[in-house]
Amino acid sequence: METTRNSELTEESISLWQKCTACSEVSFRGELERNGFICPKCKELFPLSIENRLKLLSGDDDFPDITDTLASETVNTTNDVLVTEENIAGYPISLFILDPDSAVLKQHLTVFSEAIADALEKSIPLLSVFTANPTAAEISFSEIVPLLLHLEQLAQNSLPHLTILTETGTGQLKSHLPVGEIVIAECAPLSENTPRSYPQPALHAPEEQLLPEKNRELNPSPPDISVDCYIQRSELHTVLGRLLKFFTTSPTIET
Repeated sequence: METTRNSELTEESISLWQKCTACSEVSFRGELERNGFICPKCKELFPLSIENRLKLLSGDDDFPDITDTLASETVNTTNDVLVTEENIAGYPISLFILDPDSAVLKQHLTVFSEAIADALEKSIPLLSVFTANPTAAEISFSEIVPLLLHLEQLAQNSLPHLTILTETGTGQLKSHLPVGEIVIAECAPLSENTPRSYPQPALHAPEEQLLPEKNRELNPSPPDISVDCYIQRSELHTVLGRLLKFFTTSPTIET
């Protein structure tokens, strides 16, 4: 379970000391950074900014400043969304990250589509990362349909789409964006003293998340997303590397 999202928990506004919303204990920022933004007291997860999420996925503990690293033509980045080509364990991917505190807007669909186009052009997998507890959405089903059709081209070209869901400690998991064929839910470290339970994977297809509003009225309860596995934050980079090794013929050779 992750800590409840709160504006006081973002890295941009964080002070030298940070209070965990799960256990109310205060931790030093430096300690949180060294611990992967996991509360050292109760082991709950703090939300990650786009910058730190990228650092986590890359597996690089000495990741430089994002404004210097992302200075390339393959990048589309604003304050709340990022599209870039990234290497994970030596395997290239087209990466889409949406900030967990951002409402889903029409322009985010455009950026998502750019990530798909990059994956198709370079014949590489697509990795999308967004919250399983969205704050709001200012998009309609009709606006999502072109994105779904674009994603269908990935399947036609045998290119995988992987999704990582964050903020999963909310009971039912939901999203306003389409998820991939493989869905990974980020979870907190297991504790011997505090056993955890996570929402069971849904029995229906993820595409049902995107049914028109008139059909949703028949079932007003928020839908679950079909989750393939729950992975601890510290293990995400390793697990992604294994998945990409399975889907990719050969890794990128760095010179």
